[in-house]
Amino acid sequence: MGRFLSKMLTVCMTASLLMYCGVGFDKASADGTQSVVEWTRDYGSISSGEGVISTSDGGYLATGNVRGGDKDGDDSFQKAYVLKLNAKGQVKWEQKLAHSYSSNTAYLAKETKDGGYLVLGSSRSEGESKDELYMIRLDSSGNVLWDKTKEDAAIDSTPVSVIETDDGSFLIAGRGIVSWVAYEQAYILKIDANGNEVWYNKYPFTGSDFFTDLIPANDGGYIAIGHAGLAEYESKDYDAMLILKLDDQGKELWSKQFVDPKSRWTAHSIVAAEDGGYVVLSRKKMDDKNLVLLTKLDLEGQVQWEKTYSDGENSEMYNRLVRTKDGYAMLGGHNSRNSLNESKTQYGVLSVNVNGGVISRDLFKGPPITYVGKAAGTPDGGFIFPGTVTRGDTHKFQVMKLSPPAEGTPAERALTGISFTDKEKRLKAGTSAATVLQAVYSDGSKEDLSSAGVYVSGDSAVATIDALGRISGNEPGETYVEATFEGFTSRLNITVLPKDTDEFDPVSGYIKLDSGEYSILEGSMLDLKVTLYDYKTNTESDITKLTTFTSNHPDIAEVDEEGNLIGHKLGVTRIYAQYKGSRISADVQVVRTAFPQEKMQPSMENSEHSVTTE
Repeated sequence: MGRFLSKMLTVCMTASLLMYCGVGFDKASADGTQSVVEWTRDYGSISSGEGVISTSDGGYLATGNVRGGDKDGDDSFQKAYVLKLNAKGQVKWEQKLAHSYSSNTAYLAKETKDGGYLVLGSSRSEGESKDELYMIRLDSSGNVLWDKTKEDAAIDSTPVSVIETDDGSFLIAGRGIVSWVAYEQAYILKIDANGNEVWYNKYPFTGSDFFTDLIPANDGGYIAIGHAGLAEYESKDYDAMLILKLDDQGKELWSKQFVDPKSRWTAHSIVAAEDGGYVVLSRKKMDDKNLVLLTKLDLEGQVQWEKTYSDGENSEMYNRLVRTKDGYAMLGGHNSRNSLNESKTQYGVLSVNVNGGVISRDLFKGPPITYVGKAAGTPDGGFIFPGTVTRGDTHKFQVMKLSPPAEGTPAERALTGISFTDKEKRLKAGTSAATVLQAVYSDGSKEDLSSAGVYVSGDSAVATIDALGRISGNEPGETYVEATFEGFTSRLNITVLPKDTDEFDPVSGYIKLDSGEYSILEGSMLDLKVTLYDYKTNTESDITKLTTFTSNHPDIAEVDEEGNLIGHKLGVTRIYAQYKGSRISADVQVVRTAFPQEKMQPSMENSEHSVTTE
């Protein structure tokens, strides 16, 4: 980045010029409904939060880990932390538990039919390299009835979900990691009421697979969800959201793998829908951005509709889905960066109706949040979040209770158009790629329409498109796909390349921009440079004019075909440079100078780049 622009940005960030730089942003939008914080409390000395559930007495049970604060003075290792809270978050009792003297964590809990609790976590002994599944049975007063571990020398074990069966047994779904060969293992363990093993099944699909949630199936048996993919040392051309139907013995009845290569598509939470099907919350990467998805399935796992959600350049990490009176709520973390490139994590709630339409996106402030655990719905229609916050130099286990969303009058908005999020799509023959179709409304908001649009292909011999907007390349050539919705039309140009093309293959080396971040004046232009370092020849070459550039917000800043960065208006965006299968990005801030242009011209002779003011 040019020294002139760096200096200008530094000056612009002084207190007297903050108004020109648009410093800071904090967004919590809602159409007609919004929750508020009822209470928030910290627990433990040095502690972390993992999970929380509502209990039948109107309170909550929270799980995590803690160091320090023991009456016996033994603060040398990490213990599983279990807290029984009343409706206001006050501690009724707590337990600090350890199976081994090194590291213990309580990840989740289940209130049992007898009024007690089954707490699940992991335990690692000093000098050992593996976490064992740690199971603790407590009575209603927090007294330990029994504690056991499940030994499996092959995997690091993390529990993700638990179900109590009609006979008082438990099914525990988990995620195992085999670190030395870089793959993951999905498993389900069944134990009786006393913690004795009934059966233990592992589920290999593609080589590296794991579960994230388990619920009773609407028609008997169970539904498990997660991810299916290849080991890290193998090709990443296979990534799939995994849905699995099991019988009472844990045997597979059917499975569905929804493949999107190199996307890390993972299902995180599943709930039963009112019509007898299921709704799945998942996340995947698309064009280096994190997308949240809801997928509606019937009883046999067939897709009925699918919606995607994104919040601009912000990252939404929802990991829990709950039913609400209006539809569904996605709960988890929301990460954003302000115009100073400072990162902030907040608790987030994205509420949608029964068809996946956005009702509200609410964010909740607090001290610096380092981790957001698995939140839950509460009986009053509110939500409760566990997390880890920073207090000075110490981490604290925090629980935040949110009220039910207030009733309100939804804001009126009119549909003004539809658009694909991509400018164009390029893919190999014999492969497929997802697209996202969005509705654009009069209030500036956007909403996913991918499962609602009607699609046609200009030449089905070259490419076809299904009802969810997924394009399949059939043979080399150029065509387009067109989407219509409520009288509006959007077109996306498609290029299908031969199967043997190397355009999508990563380079033998790496590409780099001449800076990781840029600042530029409104109405100005800055020449960029992209270089390729080739491992085979140990040489570096300029590939700027061979590179394809995109921008998250081209109305703020974009790069032309010659590699010139153009600042259009005040704001922050991210640009991407792609060459063959390699891709790199940089943050861009467009600023408005507070000084007359002629006073700054002498400084430009020190710039590493040429700057042209329009």
